[in-house]
Amino acid sequence: MDRNPTPDMSEYAGVLDRRLEALLVDGLLVVLTLGVLGYLGGALLVGGAVGGFGGAIVAIQFVAPFALIGYQTAMEGYYGQTVGKSLRNIVVVDEDGSPVGWGGAVIRNLLRIVDALPAFYVVGVVVASLTDDHQRLGDLAGSTVVVHTAD
Repeated sequence: MDRNPTPDMSEYAGVLDRRLEALLVDGLLVVLTLGVLGYLGGALLVGGAVGGFGGAIVAIQFVAPFALIGYQTAMEGYYGQTVGKSLRNIVVVDEDGSPVGWGGAVIRNLLRIVDALPAFYVVGVVVASLTDDHQRLGDLAGSTVVVHTAD
């Protein structure tokens, strides 16, 4: 995965297409990783398959939401995109087209909590649908946009 791929500032990522697909890929990646780690941890600490499944459930239910935000923040802060965004050829950049900084990555991802309200990213989808550059609240606060890559 390239670090800070070249953005195509003429083509903003849509609201419910590539961005949603990238989020689903990233969520699946995080949930599968935590499920495996939770299973192994539960099996070791409690013992057996029952403990393993219990550990997986706890990891997925309670740790995954925070891990997803941490994963997205770290990947966007360093690479400008997550694995899902890379697969969908989109990148997060500052509004001027320069690589997103750590501050923008942190702000946009912390506000995912608000964008996800009341459920299924309703606030984020509505706000992104109403803005010219398809920015959700996190993007507006972090001065970021999601655009297609030029590659």
